[in-house]
Amino acid sequence: MGANENLEVIEEYQRAMRDQDWERAGSFLADDAVTRMAGVPRTMGGVTEGREAILDGNRQNAGAASLEPKMRFADGDNVCVVGKMTASRFPGNQFLRGADSSYTTYQCTLYRIVGGKIAETTTYVNWLDPYVQTGIVDPSTLTT
Repeated sequence: MGANENLEVIEEYQRAMRDQDWERAGSFLADDAVTRMAGVPRTMGGVTEGREAILDGNRQNAGAASLEPKMRFADGDNVCVVGKMTASRFPGNQFLRGADSSYTTYQCTLYRIVGGKIAETTTYVNWLDPYVQTGIVDPSTLTT
């Protein structure tokens, strides 16, 4: 597939996610798709493997955040989306406490497309920004 087709796959996938159309969103994922949150160890939930596990994680956090794409570009195998993420809360997980405060930050997600399906995603977020905005981390306690 070419760059334009790959961009279309990601745009349609993101639309399905916004609409919480899980069946349609799943149709864009490879059976053995993998998602990674850069900087988060596997043991802390930084890696999710398999279409259903990815969709389950997205269902759990549905409606908590939105992404406003600022830039997209692609080649024959990859798509990069840089966007502004706004969230109404930080959901946390079994390793990180959550917060009911809203936050805004930027993220970059790289998608690898194989045979028209999303095979891998890696998302890069400066998590310190949301932690400070939600009060999870007090910036006065940080040292230089």
